Amino acid sequence: MSSARDTVKWLLGAVLLGLLGWLLYINIEFYDETEQASWSSKALSNPYLAAQQFMERSGIDVRDVQGLGRLQELNNVGTLFFSDPGQIQTPRQLQQVLEWLQGGGNVLYAATAVGDEDDLLLAEVGVEAAWRDYDDDGDQQEKSVAETMREYNRQLAEGKTREQIAEQQEEEGISLTRVVFGDEIGDLEVAFDNEIVLAHAYVDDDDTSGAHQPFSWSSSDYGVHMMQFDIGSGLLTIVSDPQVWTSYSIDRHDHAYLLWLLSSDGGDFAMLRSVVRDTIWELMMRNASELLIAGTLLLLLWVWFRGARFGRLLPRDRSRRRALGEHFTSVAHYLWHRRDGAYLIAALRQQVLRRASLTLAGFAGADSRRQHELIAERCDLEANAIGRALGENNFNEATFVSTVRLLKRIEQAL
Repeated sequence: MSSARDTVKWLLGAVLLGLLGWLLYINIEFYDETEQASWSSKALSNPYLAAQQFMERSGIDVRDVQGLGRLQELNNVGTLFFSDPGQIQTPRQLQQVLEWLQGGGNVLYAATAVGDEDDLLLAEVGVEAAWRDYDDDGDQQEKSVAETMREYNRQLAEGKTREQIAEQQEEEGISLTRVVFGDEIGDLEVAFDNEIVLAHAYVDDDDTSGAHQPFSWSSSDYGVHMMQFDIGSGLLTIVSDPQVWTSYSIDRHDHAYLLWLLSSDGGDFAMLRSVVRDTIWELMMRNASELLIAGTLLLLLWVWFRGARFGRLLPRDRSRRRALGEHFTSVAHYLWHRRDGAYLIAALRQQVLRRASLTLAGFAGADSRRQHELIAERCDLEANAIGRALGENNFNEATFVSTVRLLKRIEQAL
């Protein structure tokens, strides 16, 4: 009977707990919340990370190249992207790039350094980067502060965020560059920076002769922003603003599509960025190996200097045993070189304290300061001298000898 009653209690308890759990479950509200996180450190250090991921998802492998010196080591590279000007610094590097182009390579080159006459590649093809021309009356009338604030507050009242307003204002001041690719692809709109434009003599006068003449160029209302050259079997594309392919702008207009079209049909996409550099260890191994060897030798000398053994290593004389006095002398020298001078006089200090406790009344129960005063009164010495003799541990040869003499004097006086 009792067993059946317990079973009923357990069943009722289980039903009650199940009912409470079901009530709790139906009152729980499930929802998804998206939290806007900041950029990762990898995205901050690589402004073209979004472009690299886009190219990789398009089936094109992307590589980070640390310099033109390793261009010959790369295999299956179809396109080279120079994101910063001035990366071709020597005639040898220029010849290397031209030979790579003539062999069928594809190069995207950024000409953002205005008035840089030392850019060898731009000088080779006759391209100049310059500031755009401004009208005398100005390209646009500046709004007053009051009008700007009224417009800003009106857009806020319409429900727009600050980011949307800033993006809209930025878009309003942009003159898009139309890039023509023919009927099959159509025209693309790209928001190049209008402050920098490209110039070539052939664009202004098609009768101009030269070793390299562009076969295509794309312009905005302010000037040319992209030129293309046939060099041998390869293609050279020069742009005035590579920022359109950074993570901040690649999702706008036709920027990503343009980058994909300008990449080679075959081979990987290699990106040369100025932030990509050899590590300090690799640079030192390559350019300062003698310095590393000298530093290693200095480290070994320092370790040898800081070692416990002093003096030259003498061969052990096994013809006779060392006398007890010699053994004590050797141990004392070893402790002295190990800066353990306090251990050498510890026994003498204990002898002085033991004799003082036997001869001086109240010495055993007094503190250390009172003990020093009692010894000083008996020995006609200063309490500070007694304290140094019994507590000083940092010795040189002179202080060690004087401390031993003082302790012997105190022992004799007691």
